[in-house]
Amino acid sequence: LEGTNSEFKVIKAEKRSNNIVLSRKAAIHGDNFESKTELIEKINEGDVVEGIVKNLTDYGAFIDLGGIYGLLHITDISWKKIKHPSQQLSIADKLKVKVLALDKEKHRVSLGLKQLDQDPWDKIIEEFEIDQKMTCAISNITDYGLFVEIKDGIEGLVHVSEIDWTNNNPNPHKIAKIGDEVEVMILDIDSEKRRVSLGIKQCLENPWKTFSQNFSKSDNIKGTIKSITDFGIFIGLPGNIDGLIHISDISWDNENTINLSEYEKGTEIEAVILSIDPNRQRISLGIKQLQNDPFTIFKNNNPKGKTVNGVATEIDENNALVLIEESIKGLLNISEVSQGRIQDVRAVIKSGDEIEAKIIGFDNKNRTVKLSIKAKEETEEREAVESYKADESESIAKTSLGDLLKSKFTKKDKNE
Repeated sequence: LEGTNSEFKVIKAEKRSNNIVLSRKAAIHGDNFESKTELIEKINEGDVVEGIVKNLTDYGAFIDLGGIYGLLHITDISWKKIKHPSQQLSIADKLKVKVLALDKEKHRVSLGLKQLDQDPWDKIIEEFEIDQKMTCAISNITDYGLFVEIKDGIEGLVHVSEIDWTNNNPNPHKIAKIGDEVEVMILDIDSEKRRVSLGIKQCLENPWKTFSQNFSKSDNIKGTIKSITDFGIFIGLPGNIDGLIHISDISWDNENTINLSEYEKGTEIEAVILSIDPNRQRISLGIKQLQNDPFTIFKNNNPKGKTVNGVATEIDENNALVLIEESIKGLLNISEVSQGRIQDVRAVIKSGDEIEAKIIGFDNKNRTVKLSIKAKEETEEREAVESYKADESESIAKTSLGDLLKSKFTKKDKNE
């Protein structure tokens, strides 16, 4: 109010002390001041009343209604978000406000200014639609995204995850400033929660979709190692996107034996595309798929029931691991070592022993061949018995035929 002209009423004058007390309120409202109780009894919820801005705080403005004060909360000043009441109001402003709530006992009045204007959300469904694109100015920047004013009083949020296709967590403060104009797409409108979700990246070319159009599953591709983690290797691909070579797709050997220190960041390597999912922004790659699976080849060439040779390498109480071929391992369980019962595999088999056993199955998950010495011995015994029976039958057959012929020739000689 400093420096402004106002009308005042003299409410006290002391000539002796040259003291004069003035009242601006009395000049504005006249002589007929009523008590707060009388004033508040005349006010009802929903009424539109006139008042003067008396004070501004961080959370709102106090309005003088002619003897009682009402609070105009910051959220009820404007339909659009404001940081401080001073953005819309000044002290001594005369304005009309709506009574939102009333507590006559405590003489508390809650006021609203924006309620006198039409709610811009009333027609938002008619004016805007999903997937609509528009160019708007950034009105506010937070750690979790950008607020964009799509209409006077209506702001939409571009969440950090919707800013860039390749960076899911950019720093909004470093990539934009208030007032910048950006092209956005409406992703969702929630009238109940009064929220509009926007996206900037949707107005740009989607590198994941472009990649899926240019490449297919089983294609070979080269890329530079961008990072190495405990679970695999990330490769830089065209479009500034990444593909993952999971540790299980690096070598046909057991993933627990893979040494990731053999790979260096910045090195170019070749891989096979295993899958492309542009919606989830995931590309799976494999190195081992550049070569045929030796385990699959072995299975095709060595069916169940075939006898194979190997060397015992690792032995414990219940199992013996047998190296059949390079990268092909067989597992010999204690129950398959002998036809007789044994207590400890180590008592029968030593490391380095040559093992001849029959294939009784395949463990695809652990990529091992199930072996059995017992099955091999049982087969050999059965074949030996069958061979013996066949030889005996042949011998009996030959003896009987010889005896029969001899008998006939002897009888003929006697008759002659």
